Formats: sequence, structure tokens, C-alpha cells
Amino acid sequence: MSIDEEKLNSEFKVLKSRIKFRMFAAMSMPAAWFAGLRIDRLDQESCVTSLPGGWRTQNPFKTMYWAVQGMGAELATGAVPFAISRAMSEKLRMFVVSTEAKFIKRAKGRITFTCNDIEAARMAIEESANTGESVERDFFVVGKDISGEIVSEWIFKWNFRIISSEWEK
Repeated sequence: MSIDEEKLNSEFKVLKSRIKFRMFAAMSMPAAWFAGLRIDRLDQESCVTSLPGGWRTQNPFKTMYWAVQGMGAELATGAVPFAISRAMSEKLRMFVVSTEAKFIKRAKGRITFTCNDIEAARMAIEESANTGESVERDFFVVGKDISGEIVSEWIFKWNFRIISSEWEK
């Protein structure tokens, strides 16, 4: 398996482009588009996503709905593997198999979600390519409010499998 690094950097650039990401979200993830989800940082080290506070993302208690937070946290873990999948010739099947969340503080205003487990995604995908087996990895995400206080912590377990003509689909 080879990841085309030039293509990967191009995919990062496309996903970081607010206009292109908004168009992609509208077509592929309409709830994310409606909520105003965006990618603030995406590179070889981390992925940072954010969501605005306000009527589109709030619950009846005037805080950010937990499921909306989950959407932002999931994208922080899934954007890099998605970009990797588009930068390689093999087909990658990826999906979330479990999630855990801990809510520390009321989420009000713009919330950012940061995942620094980027290298683990690449390693899991490469392991699947080498073995032909599914590989599961946990990715940790921290949600913070505008003052930098932690509002939620998330763990997403992703399953990755390279689909190749050599192996059974």
C-alpha cells in the first residue's frame, strides 16, 4: 500500500477550505452542514473541528446538544483517515464501532474538538494493508469552549480494512 503524500496534502487542503468543505458537507453530511461544522486544522499532527453555539446546535437547556458535540468529535477522528483513503489506490472501508463520552461542563458558544492521534490512523491503515485484516484503534478527542476549558472528552473506536482484489470483500 502506498499513500501518495502529495495527494494527501491536497486532500487536507480541500477539506480545510471552508467553501469546499461546506459543499462537501451539504452533499455528504447535511446535518453537519446545517449545524455549521467546520475543520479548523488538518495536518499530519492533529485535526481540529468546531461547531458554533446557537439555535442550530442547542438543546432546550440552551447548551450544545450532546449529539452535535459527537458529530464534531467524530469528524476530528475521521477526517484524516478519510483523506488518507482518497490519497491511496486501494479502497479503505472505515466505520465507527463504538464511542464513549464524558461531559465535564456545559457546552456554550463555539466548541472546538481536537484529536492528536493522527499517526495511529496511518499505522492502523498500513497494518490492514499488510495483513488484509480489519484493524481497530481508539482515538481520543477533547472538546473545549472559547475560554479553553474542557467541556467533553470522547473516545471513538474506528475499524479500518483495506479492500483489495487479493482479499475477500
